[in-house]
Amino acid sequence: MKTTYHQKEIIRLLSYKFNNNRLLEEALTHSSASKYNKNNNERLEFLGDRVLGLVIADELLKLNPNSSEGQIATYYNYLVKKETCALIAKEIGLEGLLTLGKSVSRTNDRQKDKILGNAVEALIGAIFLDAGFKRSRELILKVWRKHIDIVRDIEAHAKTALQELLQSRGQQPPKYLQISRTGPDHDPNFCVQVVLGSGLKAIGNGSTKRMAETKAAEQILEKIKNIND
Repeated sequence: MKTTYHQKEIIRLLSYKFNNNRLLEEALTHSSASKYNKNNNERLEFLGDRVLGLVIADELLKLNPNSSEGQIATYYNYLVKKETCALIAKEIGLEGLLTLGKSVSRTNDRQKDKILGNAVEALIGAIFLDAGFKRSRELILKVWRKHIDIVRDIEAHAKTALQELLQSRGQQPPKYLQISRTGPDHDPNFCVQVVLGSGLKAIGNGSTKRMAETKAAEQILEKIKNIND
């Protein structure tokens, strides 16, 4: 089977050559293009979603041996949600390489992000069928590495720095108060306020409560820095 330009681009971007190009073609074909008598990527997306979940869950457990199930779940939900998958798709250059129907051009950005997120999962499913779990795991961790590192280290950044700063000054630890939670369940937005014993306050927002706390800690560290300067 002849390799198309789009398929060659995916091979180049992932540094992975498919044994079965039909799987790659299917992974890149959205259901809106089904009228062209091509198989679409919905079944591969279903499979890839499960492979992605297993790989991410396993990696997070290994990287966070002392974290609770609740903390792992927070990290996991961020890494596998459609918005993150869509961001990954853009980062690897998948946008513009899909076979889409004309109706897709009339969809909004949110729907387009869902299409991109599904396509990434379909690509994972195709690689799993083409080369097995070990190879698909290697590629997932390679592509997701930056995001895994961000989530893995999220507690160790601003929140830890703030805690250590206050301890060094003999002050009470900060208090984090959730102000609000808005948005749908699959894409929430948390607003958290951090309050110091001195009365200094700051607010942070994020897609998880932990991320919002980290943002609030970053903001208050910046305020402390400005006061000291």
